[in-house]
Amino acid sequence: MFQLVKSGPLPTLPVLKSMCLTDPDALLNLPKREGPSLSAEEASDRFSLILHDLRMGGTWKRTNRGRLKRTEELLCTYLRPEPRSRLNFLDMGASDGITTLEAVRALTRAFGGEVHAFLADRDIWLLRCRRGPIVEYRGADGEPIMARLGPIGIRLARQRREADPSGDPLARLYLQLKRFRASMQLDTRISLVNPSARNDPRITVMELDCLVCEEPLKGIISAVRASNLLNLGYFGVAQLRRAVSHIHAYLRDGGCLVVSRNDDQPAGEVENGSIWLKESGCFRWLQDFGAGSEIRSVIDEWSRDRALGY
Repeated sequence: MFQLVKSGPLPTLPVLKSMCLTDPDALLNLPKREGPSLSAEEASDRFSLILHDLRMGGTWKRTNRGRLKRTEELLCTYLRPEPRSRLNFLDMGASDGITTLEAVRALTRAFGGEVHAFLADRDIWLLRCRRGPIVEYRGADGEPIMARLGPIGIRLARQRREADPSGDPLARLYLQLKRFRASMQLDTRISLVNPSARNDPRITVMELDCLVCEEPLKGIISAVRASNLLNLGYFGVAQLRRAVSHIHAYLRDGGCLVVSRNDDQPAGEVENGSIWLKESGCFRWLQDFGAGSEIRSVIDEWSRDRALGY
């Protein structure tokens, strides 16, 4: 259906909110758009809020400051960095990276020394394409996200595992205009990484698909966090085992893996997850928090199979 594209905050009432889309262009030069009185922290929060309404790869890019405090606490409790060695932290599915920055700060306070983070996500760019007055926003892989004509827009991004490109007949009709869409020209690239994280020298931004092994990361990572990424709603068991195998290859011996998922509750979000230690070529479970990770059995079975040489 057609929706109103708004550059400001969306209405809070569900009925009105469903009639609106957030303007992705608001991510460009955010402090200039909001005024010189906007602090860096306020600009960071505003950036994250804009992403809340963006769906890419079948998932919502939702994040905010303070969302993953429990994972930070567990990493600081169990991680044992090697003396005189840089602590490399891999944050998988990091969204806009504001929680990556918070983790870097927490690890630095806990251990001192040099802490470096890889802010890893499959979607770190939004491409804006144009033909005449029609604008289409796409993922870096070409996934259609949204189309607009002035203040009127259509959400094109599909839900994960959805068979049709979109449940919206208007979106399906638009996506059938293949020749027109192919003639669109790239207008600009919009960064989906929070400026607070993007400008921190301790953070390296990288495009990463958890199902594809990144050779340069093998054996150099001290800790991996996969929050709101590895779950049974997004991946099948075989895919999860593949992702776990890649993470195992990235971690140094003695490195930590924490997997969690935030659950919306009336009183606020609750972090449910588990933490493991890499040792003897496997993962050893250490602790659950909240209700524990929903894929704990997948990781534990992967470890048992590896120990048996399967």
